[in-house]
Order: sequence, then structure tokens, then C-alpha cells
Amino acid sequence: MPATERTLASPVTPALLSIGELSERTGVPATTLRYYDELGLVRPAARAAGRRRYAAPAVRDVGVILFFREIGFSLAEIGRFMAGERQCRREMIDHKLAELAAQQHRIEVARTALEHGRHCPASDPMKCSRFWAIIEGRQRGLSLEESHARAH
Repeated sequence: MPATERTLASPVTPALLSIGELSERTGVPATTLRYYDELGLVRPAARAAGRRRYAAPAVRDVGVILFFREIGFSLAEIGRFMAGERQCRREMIDHKLAELAAQQHRIEVARTALEHGRHCPASDPMKCSRFWAIIEGRQRGLSLEESHARAH
């Protein structure tokens, strides 16, 4: 039987990717992919001569990890999300949304304080009575927002 006929007659097996190929396709360094393997986030489908070999869907899995990292999830949270049930995932999304809302609020308060520092009539925030009133308010246990509001 000619080689071409043998090839056509043999079952098609999907090609596995080396860690270097997965790295090239995802833009993620091989060291990071090894770390993801240690964490159980992206597991190789097989090992050949001690080397990790990944199935094609690993590219998608790495994409999921990168997306969730970009929107603020820790690797531990990503692991729980990927392994979780639908209800668990919804709860994680709700928790992350609340966390992001709190961060956004802190950022807005900080932005307001910094804008004051930029336009401070004292020309130097370290010489500004409002700046020191905010610091003193914080030392008394007021939140940054409360302290800032009282100084203005």
C-alpha cells in the first residue's frame, strides 16, 4: 500500500502542541504555562519524552485565563470559576461586581482628592490646611470620603 493510502486509511489523531507552540499561539511565556499547569488551570493532554503536550483547546483555555486576569480575577478565583458549577459562577460574578464597584468608589474619592491637590490654592498640598484636615480626619477613624467632605 502506498504511503498516501496508508495515511488516508489511518485514523486521524489531532496534533498536540508543544509548550513552545502553545506559548507562540497565546503570547504567554512557557514559564507561565508551566505555572498554570502547577495550579491546575491548563493541563497538558499528554507527555512525550517528559515534555508537555497540549490539545488544541488549551489555546482557548489560556485565552479564558488571560481574559479573567484582565478583568481583575486572581488565578485562584479563575481556578474556582473554571471548576465551578453554574450557580457558583454566578455568585463569583456578583462578588466580583461588588468588589469592582467598591474599587471604583475608592478611585473616585482618590481622584477628587488628587484633583484638589493639583488645583490647591495653597500651591503645595503639604502646606494646605485642607490636606492636613483630611489627614487628621483619617487618623481619627473617618473614611477618606468623610474626611474629605468635612474638610470642604
